[in-house]
Amino acid sequence: MRRADRFAVAAAVGYSALMLTKAAAAALAVGRRRARLRSATGAAVAPSAVTIVQPILSGDPQLVDTLANTLAVAGDSPVLWLVDAADPEGRRAAEEAGSRHPFAAVRIVDCPPCPPRVGPKTFKLHLTESLIETDAFAVVDDDTRVTAEGLAALRDGLRIAEVSTGLPSYVPGAGIWSRLLAQFVNDQATLSYLPASAIGGPRTINGMTWAMRLDTLERIGGFSPLLPLLADDLAVATRVRETGGSIDQSEVVQFVSTTVDGGRRYGDLMHRWMVFATLLLRAERPVRRAGIAAGYAVPAVLLGALVAASAVRPTTARVTALAGTLALRSAIIAAVQRIVAGRFRHDPVLSLAGELVLPVQFGRALADRRIVWRGRRYLVHANDRFEEAPR
Repeated sequence: MRRADRFAVAAAVGYSALMLTKAAAAALAVGRRRARLRSATGAAVAPSAVTIVQPILSGDPQLVDTLANTLAVAGDSPVLWLVDAADPEGRRAAEEAGSRHPFAAVRIVDCPPCPPRVGPKTFKLHLTESLIETDAFAVVDDDTRVTAEGLAALRDGLRIAEVSTGLPSYVPGAGIWSRLLAQFVNDQATLSYLPASAIGGPRTINGMTWAMRLDTLERIGGFSPLLPLLADDLAVATRVRETGGSIDQSEVVQFVSTTVDGGRRYGDLMHRWMVFATLLLRAERPVRRAGIAAGYAVPAVLLGALVAASAVRPTTARVTALAGTLALRSAIIAAVQRIVAGRFRHDPVLSLAGELVLPVQFGRALADRRIVWRGRRYLVHANDRFEEAPR
């Protein structure tokens, strides 16, 4: 066997081993969490004891339906909708969604403009601290369609940790770019959040859904110390861990649907996620940083090398290695999705494309620190050092 063929086979073996390791770690995390819940002695949090807090920004055509879904599943939970005073379309969407459920306990809060060098989402959350009258609260993004099961999982998580977070599952929107985004998240979520929680515990939370008791928020000093930090999910998670708290990563999915109306919008979303991922890496110790790279960057590089080698010179050894690797990859992703979410959404072509471009997207995030988030453009030097950038 030629040296290049041996390299291709080695890349296939290495990639497959890493995928199997992540799948095993995900299963271990689920088993450990369920065991902790069975042995937990803390009292369950009632739905009426949790306020759902939802920051709103207009722009997505699905916004009204998503907000209406929140009221449909909220039950006895009061709801706070945080709308920018300068966003009349966001308020209109909130009012229309509220009209579909006239008896829901919902309040629309008009928020003033976010000050410079303050995280825009954290700023809105800070404004609601005095408005929360329940024992706990759940933060839900405006593109997340929570379920009763998902909210129950967040409440259960507060029996075993100071903050609980859900697992995102994207419902593909219309168009190829929406489907590509959804495929990437659905492939990566179960094989990133869950394995991380099995090895050293969760390091961050999924900002799309998370919950916390009010006394925990008071103990960590409220949202005020987090205002100068841009990535709210990383800021909350870091503060909780620094003050001796822990994070519960639920395996119960929360459904998200975002309309991606073109390649530029897709690129902006992925770029922001990659830039935020670099902030998480910078906050870690070198050993853990290397472990994260081994678990998430190396597989994409190995797969890319295998695909490139097979395309340049498709020998029998290379094509066989590639075919076997792709078959095993799809089987692992589908199996983990079905076990965790009860269903799988797997398009092999889009899935492969999403992973192959991952190293390029991450490299761009290291070189270009400008992101678009919540209607603003930022230049991000660090989570505590950022500034608004001209468009």
